[in-house]
Amino acid sequence: MTAKAQTNSALRIERSSEPDISAAIIEEVAAWGEAEGFPNWIPGSYTGDESTGISRLRSDIASDALYLIWRGADAVGTLSLLENDPIFWATAGDEAMYLHRFAVRRSAAGAGRHGVEWSIAEARRRGRAYVRLDCVADNPGIRRYYESFGFAAVDEMIVNGTLYRLYEVPVNSLR
Repeated sequence: MTAKAQTNSALRIERSSEPDISAAIIEEVAAWGEAEGFPNWIPGSYTGDESTGISRLRSDIASDALYLIWRGADAVGTLSLLENDPIFWATAGDEAMYLHRFAVRRSAAGAGRHGVEWSIAEARRRGRAYVRLDCVADNPGIRRYYESFGFAAVDEMIVNGTLYRLYEVPVNSLR
């Protein structure tokens, strides 16, 4: 398995250089989350060339950290797997990879498992001990989702008035 691509039945993960595809997926998930009462991203935050969201995706591309989850010819999910996270894990060393901007279209529910498992395996391949992430603390569904993979809450942090829960999982927890 490499960072370039991995397949699992009909799903594959490939590095991306197209922020618009990831932005469209995140916006779709943000709209669904808002409609269902599950906070995640603010709808519209990945819309427009000058948006904060697009800027972050471009930064991820520059770091070779943006990936798409494909089912056939359709991009069904997106994730960024970063070498560091200066906002949420500023004092952490280089023992982890950081999962960000992870979103899967509702029409591809279940494909997220492949993305999380791939991220854990990729961090292990790169010699990292953990995968870490943050999520909105007020979203019990997403917290349970990550906990189902063995992620454990290790801290909380308020950023721009929003409470986030910080999670990590040892990469050897998934074989």
